[in-house]
Amino acid sequence: MTMSAKPLLSVIIPTYNYAGVLPRAVESVLSQATPEVELWVVDDGSTDDTPAVFAALSQRHGAAFQGVRQTNAGPSAQWCATGPGALRAAAGCR
Repeated sequence: MTMSAKPLLSVIIPTYNYAGVLPRAVESVLSQATPEVELWVVDDGSTDDTPAVFAALSQRHGAAFQGVRQTNAGPSAQWCATGPGALRAAAGCR
């Protein structure tokens, strides 16, 4: 999948210690995505194998997978609106 210059829809998956199911969630989104869809996964400081899963997903999907890791700060979904800025680049956060 190639990312569109102007995505119309941003899918944001917050995660915390869900390394075992994260690949399935990412595959589900990307298998249904069109070029107008961008995918972001926000890891809220997981202590399991999520960093290794991030690396594998990034290598497999390239630009179609956008992963952001942060120190644990509570509900990841709030990071889009209040965080320091990485997800402000997501079209759905503007």
